[in-house]
Amino acid sequence: MLVDEAQRAGFGPEAIVRRVALAKLLAARAAGHPTPLLASDTVVADGARLLGKPCDEAHARAMLESLRGRRHQVWSGVAYLDAHASLTLDAVCSTVRFRSFTSQQLDAFLASGLWRGKAGAYGVQDEEAGVLWEAVEGSVSNVKGLPVECVAGLVCA
Repeated sequence: MLVDEAQRAGFGPEAIVRRVALAKLLAARAAGHPTPLLASDTVVADGARLLGKPCDEAHARAMLESLRGRRHQVWSGVAYLDAHASLTLDAVCSTVRFRSFTSQQLDAFLASGLWRGKAGAYGVQDEEAGVLWEAVEGSVSNVKGLPVECVAGLVCA
């Protein structure tokens, strides 16, 4: 996995999301998709530990329990190739503050299945996840997976 390889090589979350977004963009271009092209990637960073998408419910539980009552960062990288083949890379970081949720609240959230396919095992856009988090500092759209303000700056520049 590209994220694991980049982390082993010593890259931090900002560099990793930029690299993965660029790799996705280049793969789309190689597949013949015309410009303009936009690609992005998001990871949850708990200190030096990166949390991608959980592989199963037990993994999701462990991720969410590790974030309980604490702050963590959400990083998104964006790669944009305009119609003139000019490439721009950017990254955005937001901080999410988690509640000290109960085991019953966590069980109910996990039973919803909304942890599937989400970096860090949650999505702030899901009403059921509201028991987990209490505040976002920075771009909320970034935490949802695509920093709209950043994209608008790249596409409209």
